[in-house]
Amino acid sequence: MKKKLLVFSLFALLSLTGCSGTKTTTSTSDVSGNTTAVEIPDDTITGDFILQNESSVSISPVDGVYTISAAGTYTASGKLSSGQILINAAEAEVELDLEGVSIANSSKSPIVIQDCADFDLKANKGTNNYIYDYRDTDYSQSDTEPRGAIYSENGDIKVKGTGTLSIISNKNSGIHGKDNVTVKNVTMLIKAMNNGIRGNDKVTIEENPTLGIVAGNNGIVTHNYDQGSSGAQHGNIYITGGTTTINSYGDGIDAAWGCYISQGTDTEGNTYTPVIDIYTNIYSSYTLNSSSSIKYAPPGGGGPGGGGGFDDGGWGGGSSAEKADESAKAIKANDTIDISAGNIFSYTYDDGLHTNTDNITGLTTNGHININGGTLNLKASDDAIHADGTLTINDGTINVAESHEAIEGNQIVMNGGKAIVSGTNDGVNASTAITINGGYLDVTVPNSDDVDGIDSNGTYTQKGGIVIARGPNNTNMAALDTDGTCSISGGTLIVLGSLGAKGLTKGSGISSYSLSLHSQGSHTIKIDGESLTFNNAYSYGKTQVYSSVSVSK
Repeated sequence: MKKKLLVFSLFALLSLTGCSGTKTTTSTSDVSGNTTAVEIPDDTITGDFILQNESSVSISPVDGVYTISAAGTYTASGKLSSGQILINAAEAEVELDLEGVSIANSSKSPIVIQDCADFDLKANKGTNNYIYDYRDTDYSQSDTEPRGAIYSENGDIKVKGTGTLSIISNKNSGIHGKDNVTVKNVTMLIKAMNNGIRGNDKVTIEENPTLGIVAGNNGIVTHNYDQGSSGAQHGNIYITGGTTTINSYGDGIDAAWGCYISQGTDTEGNTYTPVIDIYTNIYSSYTLNSSSSIKYAPPGGGGPGGGGGFDDGGWGGGSSAEKADESAKAIKANDTIDISAGNIFSYTYDDGLHTNTDNITGLTTNGHININGGTLNLKASDDAIHADGTLTINDGTINVAESHEAIEGNQIVMNGGKAIVSGTNDGVNASTAITINGGYLDVTVPNSDDVDGIDSNGTYTQKGGIVIARGPNNTNMAALDTDGTCSISGGTLIVLGSLGAKGLTKGSGISSYSLSLHSQGSHTIKIDGESLTFNNAYSYGKTQVYSSVSVSK
């Protein structure tokens, strides 16, 4: 019988297309992942364990430890019920090819890179391979014991190949590297009580891997944020391809410095677009149980868990300000989140995207989020997108189906792209300024609560684009409310509800229109001759339209 890891690939339900002068968009909260099964076979590895070098010379163990002490390519196969592979080859490049192997250990980390320049772990084509760390002690804070099933004390780790690798870590991380960790092409499932993958300096997911992580802490994490001897900034996470699914009790992705998601290209010119699905805390298929341990197949038994929910837990629902006691964000970074490509879905018991402006050991982080492309479908119990610094939207599609506040930042700048967002509190909120230069922004909030559709504690300035702002029809809580000036000099602003106490300053060339667009349901209008269709989830008080071009029903 085969176990199945359900990998959730994203699909975009919303599109903004231009054809024959027609522009169509809809407002909806129907966003979900699309399941695709990736089959992970049971652990049926049998036969004696063999570790050989390139000359087919076998390495013999000493007290159950197989030591690689020289550069080269090594091959491992068979079943090792209680043993360890130790790489101790200073400044050397070592590759370990897995040819159908099962390695388990209840007292030591199964694979340890004690000293090595670069260590490549390759799952060969057509093989299934298993690493089991059955230690019952949590070494996540230890300076002397390996902290993961695969652990590097000194040297970079690259996991690659076109085979399958499954890793179970009972109390610790799946992969922990004190330097860099790279995942390339391989199909890999990690179930870990602590982090799924931790690279202190850098983590890279590239080309076309299929990566599934179930973690009791964070899914993918970096720790260092200093600049190395070469001046390179540490603490970054790069995802440039593949399908990554994370079910974590804590953060899905936690970057000590920056997280960068973009399209990748290999040496042959092939391009890869990442697909990322993240579920955290009560919305993930992993929840801490009463014994604070992960259920796993015993040594010699079946492989890693199966079905849509690995062990206990399940999918949740609801939308409120309630969130996890500890951080459970989809993507978090201290300095920058930069997304230029990819399909991203998240369902989080906390914020979706989150950046900080912290002072960490003398370094002040920017806390910026840049959306330059890609498609983001987000559900969050708190903010869907939160930037302590500036949130800049240049391109791409953002759909927030559920949130407390959909978009929040110190400053928010929209130059292009499309954002259709829904919140139970303010839809869009900025501490100092909101600036719309282009793009399409559609904001939904309840029609009677103490909420604002768009709320700036400073200024609101619109110079272009299309904005639909909805909210209660009173001057205290409004569709568009500012503490400072509120002005439009270009583009189109549709207000369903009140403009707030300060009202709006219109620039020269801005016309006002009185159109009936505030009732619940679908509405179609023409903006400069192009049709725009949008949907109201509720009925609002009144409609005010301001535009630099002609608008009609």
